[in-house]
Amino acid sequence: MSWACVTVMPVYNEAECVESVCLDWIRQMADAGGALLVVDDGSSDESPRILDRLAANEPRLIVVHQINGGHGAAVLNGYRQALALEPDWVFQVDSDGEMPAGLFQAIWARRFDAEFVLGRRTGRRAHLLRLSLSTAHRWLLGIVFRVSVRDPNIPFRLMKTARLRRLLEFVPPGVFAPNVFLSLLAAKAGVLADGPEVPVAPRAGGSPSIRGWRTLRLGARCAGELARFRMRGWLRFREVMP
Repeated sequence: MSWACVTVMPVYNEAECVESVCLDWIRQMADAGGALLVVDDGSSDESPRILDRLAANEPRLIVVHQINGGHGAAVLNGYRQALALEPDWVFQVDSDGEMPAGLFQAIWARRFDAEFVLGRRTGRRAHLLRLSLSTAHRWLLGIVFRVSVRDPNIPFRLMKTARLRRLLEFVPPGVFAPNVFLSLLAAKAGVLADGPEVPVAPRAGGSPSIRGWRTLRLGARCAGELARFRMRGWLRFREVMP
């Protein structure tokens, strides 16, 4: 079947809310002529069984199971699985319900503006350290790469399939936040557009996987990954910039 849009959603231990969140997004994809592709990142709760049960009755739901590799690995696997389906567009959102499915139409309406459209979170109630990590990403892209991206790691992004496939070639393997790299590359290639503001709702269930001082360790990791890319991969991208 040919899909207009495939939404990629990583899931890890979201049994409390994954069924309702998936059903909401399936309805949105039906309106857009699309499908929902969920990547279960080795959940240890009931999430895998809930997803398989839903998929047995929902032709627009595709479930992929992988060994736990983290959010970034699940997102990248989801992108590759989505590209294999050859939709016109790929969208990405997380499974915690913080960005309700009803917001999708606002970014879907912007698909003719650019090949890569990012929303921007508003009203976030995350821990200060986690908010600082998002701010650090924005500053690093501005200082090190001279690009301006309002919310580089937002899991609310609409990407033209051909453009996503091309940019993924330059994302280093194993990075913690591949979406930050994709935002950077899209901005530098001149194909990124600001999308709608995305009011963040309370989590529908579960708890954040990034909390407390782990946030600082991950911030240092992300900074190191961007620095290495600046030294090793940036020139290659600039030479063959799409």
